[in-house]
Amino acid sequence: MMYKFLEHVSDLIIQGENDSFEKALEDVAQGMTTQMGGKEAEEKETLEVEVKDENKEDLVVAALTAVISECEAEVFTPKKIGIEKIEGGVKIRISGERKAHENIIKAVTYHGLKIEQNEKWKITVLFDI
Repeated sequence: MMYKFLEHVSDLIIQGENDSFEKALEDVAQGMTTQMGGKEAEEKETLEVEVKDENKEDLVVAALTAVISECEAEVFTPKKIGIEKIEGGVKIRISGERKAHENIIKAVTYHGLKIEQNEKWKITVLFDI
């Protein structure tokens, strides 16, 4: 697992890099949990979400948005994110606990979204905070 925060004046940029698309997306999602207060959460419960889309850019935005939405709706702070490939999309497992998270992420944006595949997959996402 590898993610890093990139510098931005007012928003949050997270970049994940891994051997597969799903693992790179998982890395970005794991970085997102840090922003939401996941370091202080415990893995007490698990929520699951499925997102389907053939376009990788739309899948990234939809998957991360689904995590944010599910956590907002359930008043849930995510600690760990697991993403696995399913036909036409991904299945997301969100482990954490039922409590309000520290910081709100307003939106996952297409602005600055980059998906690259060389020796590894690299996904860069800008979040509106």
